[in-house]
Amino acid sequence: MKYQAVIWDIDGTLLNTEEGLVAAYQYTIEKLKLPHKTAEEIKGFIGPVPQAVFQDRFLMNSEDAQAAADVFRNRYKNFELFRAVPYTGIMEVLRKIKSAGIKQAVATNKRQDYAVDICRHFGIDDYCHPILGPDNVNTKTKSDFIKECVSRLGVEKAVMIGDTNGDKNAAEEAESDFLGVNYGFGFKRENGYADTPADIAKILGVS
Repeated sequence: MKYQAVIWDIDGTLLNTEEGLVAAYQYTIEKLKLPHKTAEEIKGFIGPVPQAVFQDRFLMNSEDAQAAADVFRNRYKNFELFRAVPYTGIMEVLRKIKSAGIKQAVATNKRQDYAVDICRHFGIDDYCHPILGPDNVNTKTKSDFIKECVSRLGVEKAVMIGDTNGDKNAAEEAESDFLGVNYGFGFKRENGYADTPADIAKILGVS
């Protein structure tokens, strides 16, 4: 095992959060009377922070995007947060990595308090410390969280595991290695990436 630490993304990597996120976006779109989007289109929203989604997909200015993000996040926190499931086998992978003496953490675009709550709900916090995500106005980026995880874990070599180009770019910016997964919301058939959670363990040499 060449890594001292593994840093995880949440949405599309540790947890399938599609149901709750799509529902929260649908609620927000209807409440704000935004142009209709299908569930399949909304799946493409998953990954970036919601402010970026509302700016990019609905051409909002930063102030309106922040207001829409507030509506989305309040709905998500109060009604949809736990409408998620761990990917099959992912908890066993977390256990194997911990048993191998490898430190683990989370760096996510999910708001910090939501990230902590959902990780606690599914028992992910038994394996991952710290769990880092943005505040309500995104004063830090995912690459900032990766760097902070590395610093707080006291390691030199870490790998970021995620399912989108956003995760990959953040890892590169943070000067960490990256391992993609093909089972989440982004990558689908990338060579060398993990097709299942079990593949993660094999690639990391802890199976």
